[in-house]
Amino acid sequence: MTPRRDPDRLIHAFLMEGQTELPDPVYDAVRDRIEQTRQRAFIGSWRTSNMNNFLKVGLAVLAVVAIAVVAYNLLPGVRDQTGQPSPSALPSTSPGPAALVVGSFGSHGGNIQLDATGDGSNVTGSMIYADNGGAELGGFTVDLKCTRATEGGLIFIGGPISDATKGYVTNAPVGTNVALILQRGSPVLAEILVQYPDPHEPDCMTFLESIADDRPPGALEPIVGAVEFGR
Repeated sequence: MTPRRDPDRLIHAFLMEGQTELPDPVYDAVRDRIEQTRQRAFIGSWRTSNMNNFLKVGLAVLAVVAIAVVAYNLLPGVRDQTGQPSPSALPSTSPGPAALVVGSFGSHGGNIQLDATGDGSNVTGSMIYADNGGAELGGFTVDLKCTRATEGGLIFIGGPISDATKGYVTNAPVGTNVALILQRGSPVLAEILVQYPDPHEPDCMTFLESIADDRPPGALEPIVGAVEFGR
């Protein structure tokens, strides 16, 4: 703060260098001029005032940016405690279940639509069997659950029947285990086994393991159609 200046003392100092008296109008004008100058110096210049405004605006913008950055880093799954993207925020690169076998073919008196994915006891998909005699004879649907392969190259795929129609309601009731056995080659060979009557095996894999690896002669028949193996 600039100390308050005494107008009377300043005028007196001015008079000591020249005239010893000033006319009253001149004295009043000089005194008023000194007062106005003191007020302008106290208020500050235009540049100082605007620079302060610019500084305030700049600080406000920086504060908003800082808040936005902090808020973003606090979002769930965006950053971990090290500041790096958390695993949940990164695109998943883990592969899905591998395709096992897909096909549309005729075998053992019926038309089969097959779509199986997975491995071991973690198979998903279905096998739809429709009798060659048409809808009036019916068919069944198998909810595929498991698979196993033999050293001889056979692939067993199985699961329980989830739906049956017409004559198959009695011959292949819901809950009955079914196994489809495939052998690679040209043509592909297939066999269908229905576990009936009761008792049923406790689970899908136990059922498949109860089937002998060495199939009887003629049990595997050439398919009519196409099968694509995923592995």
